[in-house]
Amino acid sequence: MAATGAPLRGRHHVVSLALVTSLLTCCVRCDKLSNVVLILADDQDVTLGGMNPMLQTKALIGEAGATFVNSFTVTPLCCPSRSSILTGQYPHNHAVRNNSLSGNCSSELWQKGPESVAFPIYLNKQKYQTFFAGKYLNQYGKKVGDVAHVPPGWDQWHALVGNSQYYNYTLSVNGKEEVHGDSYEKDYLTDLITNRSLTFLDNRSPQHPFFLMLSPPAPHSPWTAAPQHQNKFVDIKAPRDGSFDKLGKDKHWLLRQASNPMSNSSLNYLDNAYRKRWQTLLSVDDMVAALVKKLTDIQELNNTYIFYTSDNGYHTGQFSLPIDKRQLYEFDIRIPLLVRGPGIKPNITVKVTRILQLQQFLFKANGNILYFVV
Repeated sequence: MAATGAPLRGRHHVVSLALVTSLLTCCVRCDKLSNVVLILADDQDVTLGGMNPMLQTKALIGEAGATFVNSFTVTPLCCPSRSSILTGQYPHNHAVRNNSLSGNCSSELWQKGPESVAFPIYLNKQKYQTFFAGKYLNQYGKKVGDVAHVPPGWDQWHALVGNSQYYNYTLSVNGKEEVHGDSYEKDYLTDLITNRSLTFLDNRSPQHPFFLMLSPPAPHSPWTAAPQHQNKFVDIKAPRDGSFDKLGKDKHWLLRQASNPMSNSSLNYLDNAYRKRWQTLLSVDDMVAALVKKLTDIQELNNTYIFYTSDNGYHTGQFSLPIDKRQLYEFDIRIPLLVRGPGIKPNITVKVTRILQLQQFLFKANGNILYFVV
C-alpha cells in the first residue's frame, strides 16, 4: 500500500521509502492516532562519539526501540537541513542554500513557498495538537515577518530568534516577543524547552493526539553547559584516530587549505570545544528522561513515537580542520537516529538503511493508519 497525503510537487518532492518493514510497520492500527515527539539536536555527530554522553537517551529510546547506525543528513548545514526536515524536499528543491537570508533561510520566498506546505499543516488538519520549542531556522524572526510570524500548522509556538544560544536570547511566543537574560532557573534554553513541553502535555486535550518538535541548542556553540554539568568530562579530549590532523592532500581543494599539523593552541581549542559539547548534551539527555517520565505519568508512552536525531554532524580536527561541519564526509553527514513507539521492537540495531532525512509524518484518516515518510 502506498502512502498518500497532501499534493506533492511532482518530481520536486522526495520519494518516500519503506522505513524497515520488519521493524517499523508501515501502518499501525489502533483506537486513536499515535502521538509523535521529535527531538532535533543541533550539530550532534555520531562518528566522533557525540552520543556517548547520552546514557539516558540511549536507554530510554534506543534500547526501548531502534537505533539506526546508517542515518545521514541531506546536507551538513543547519538551515538547509532543517528546511528539508520540515518540508520533505531536498535543498535543490526548497532552494535554501545556506544559513543566510540571501541564501533563502527563512526568507519571504521560503515563507510563501516551502513553509506553506510543511508537515505541521497536515498534522493540524488531522486534529493533532502541535507544539514547537527551540531553534527553528537561523534567520527566523530577524527580518522577514519578525517575531510576529508564526509558521502555519503550529498551535503552540516558542521559537528562538536567530541561531542557537543558551542565555540572553529572544523567543517568539505565539507571535509575541519574549526577551530572556542569564538566569539559569528562568532562562537556560534547553531546560526552558523541557519545562514548556511538559506544561503543554499537562494542558493538552486527551481527545486528540499531539505532536511535539523540540529543538534544543545543544551541542551547538557557544557550548554553555548548565551549572550542574560544567565540571563533567574534564579528562575528555577529541578523538585522535582516523583522519585527525591528517592533511587532506588527496581531497578536494578546501580540505587542502588546512594548516597541518595543527598548532597546540588549535588542539587545545578543539579539545575544549569537544568537552563543552558533551557537557551541553547532558541537559538534552535530562530532557529525554523528563519527557519519558511525563508520558508515562499521563499514560501516553505506549501510544507515542519518540524520535531523536540531529540536523547534521560535526568535526573536531579531521583533516586538520579544527571545528565546524559543512564537509561531505561521514563525520559531518552521519547523524543519530533513534526511535521508540508502537510496533517497534526493543533494542534493535538497524545496520542497513537508506534513510537520507526525516521528512514528514503523513496521517491517513480512514483506518487510522500512521505513515512515517522518509
